[in-house]
Amino acid sequence: ERYIKVMVRGNAKAKCQAKRLKKLEAERKSQKSDPKALKKAREKHLGYTCPECMARFPGSKMYYEHFCSRHPKKPLPADLQRALDAEREEKKRIEEEKAAKKKQRAMNLKKAAYIRETLTKFYEAKAPDKVGNIDKIMTKYDGKWEKLENGLRKTYGDDTPDLVAGGNAAANR
Repeated sequence: ERYIKVMVRGNAKAKCQAKRLKKLEAERKSQKSDPKALKKAREKHLGYTCPECMARFPGSKMYYEHFCSRHPKKPLPADLQRALDAEREEKKRIEEEKAAKKKQRAMNLKKAAYIRETLTKFYEAKAPDKVGNIDKIMTKYDGKWEKLENGLRKTYGDDTPDLVAGGNAAANR
């Protein structure tokens, strides 16, 4: 029997813990003695059944390997074919997402490079003392180029270069 430590809540906590232990022990006993419950728990994780030999499998990959090795002359069952098609589609979708993210990253790098170059030229002409702060400015306004451009327009007027449109054009080249 387990020792139950009585703490701040006193007797109420001890009773609650004892009740919980009793419930857990009852669940364990019922699962051990009940073969139907054990079988259900095992089958819950086995999602595929081979129609030829009635073997059960947890995943489509194991099912496919089994079917190809044990029943090579038979056509693939419809449920296995659907599962394999779904996996292929998912893999294709993930690859497309990765490619799109990679392309977006490259575009963002091109845009940032254009903005850095334009900002450097602008500050060299208008405020040479701020050329050293370009790294901080690029970090602070990363992705918020409109805000940077609006701030420059307020400070320097219409002489401000068009960072956003130029950056977008540079990214699409």
